[in-house]
Amino acid sequence: MERKYLVPLAVFLLSQTSWPVSFTLSKYKLMGSQLSVFVAGVICLTLATVGPYVLFSRHFKRIDPLLMVWSLFSWTCMIDLGIGLELDGYISNFIGFYFAEGEPYLMTAHGTAINYWDGTFQFGLCIAIIAFYTYKKSHRELALVWVGSILNSMVVLLPGGVAGKHPFKLSILLNTPYLLCPVYAAFKLLHEHPPQARTFLKFKPLWKRPVDLLFAVYFVAASCVAIFSGLAVLGGNASAMKTYLNLYDPYLKDPSNFPKFQTLAYSYMFLAYYLYAIYGLVYPGTHRMTDWSLIHAGAAAQAQVTYIWGSCHHRTQKDLQSPVSGPEALLFWSIHLTLLVVPQLFALWCQKDFEKFGRSYTVARCELIEERLSTPVKAKQRKSD
Repeated sequence: MERKYLVPLAVFLLSQTSWPVSFTLSKYKLMGSQLSVFVAGVICLTLATVGPYVLFSRHFKRIDPLLMVWSLFSWTCMIDLGIGLELDGYISNFIGFYFAEGEPYLMTAHGTAINYWDGTFQFGLCIAIIAFYTYKKSHRELALVWVGSILNSMVVLLPGGVAGKHPFKLSILLNTPYLLCPVYAAFKLLHEHPPQARTFLKFKPLWKRPVDLLFAVYFVAASCVAIFSGLAVLGGNASAMKTYLNLYDPYLKDPSNFPKFQTLAYSYMFLAYYLYAIYGLVYPGTHRMTDWSLIHAGAAAQAQVTYIWGSCHHRTQKDLQSPVSGPEALLFWSIHLTLLVVPQLFALWCQKDFEKFGRSYTVARCELIEERLSTPVKAKQRKSD
């Protein structure tokens, strides 16, 4: 098997070692306190980073530090998948100790949904990014989607875990790499923006570009929804806000506080992006639009899938679950499915026109050691001939 195929497979197999490690810790009841859980987590995260480093250093001339990040996260994603499966009763005696002494807020509907998302979509992204990198294909687009997804997860999970009904546990600090590593990845990826000459093309006004106009209308509407729902969860006294909370989106009142913090994320961070996107559509030629559209697409996908999943989950109180019939259900699903689908379409639209919105691909820089060593050998062969 060629090395470029062997490396992603090896990372995948290394990520699966999280299952026997967790099962062993649980079977022998080694995790009986907050401190033991925290120490075990630090040791496991360290070893999950060292293993891939040895693998990459043997096969690559230069090692992008982000490869270690994606390898580490692929390992922890399998832990998260196991947590989700155990919370829903599909498996048992896997990592149950972590709920009591680690992060008890994961036992909520939203926490369960986040674990499933990490163990499926984000795991797939990590393996795909490493595969694209080793195949010398552009991995930057997937990496930006991953950045948006994991950052939105942390923006909701950390404040929700601290401000929720569950007591503070030391193990919440194990989420520090989940926050710092994506921030570092975002800075690095945005700094390594593909070079592009300034465009001197003349673009039509917005009202003469029907697709761009539709997206601009969407961002205006999304801004209004973000402001309205944000004020509603902050205790807005308007009757329309109270009606919205009680009838159309009761999940916002969930005591876990995760839906509330997700809504506040829309009101502040997403709103800032909406305004930037509107500006980029009105005045095309902003060459960072594609990058930010990919980050936004990942964040919106994570936000809406986990929100909808949590609102329908059996752990959510019946009176707080999403409406299933009538105009209430129509409004709920229209809003949340639109917030899920349109950002993905906009990211694809931005990639189609780099003159308006900028390039997003990157030239692969990986170099296998065997390729580096084969060059002098071929040169000597040519001389001998």
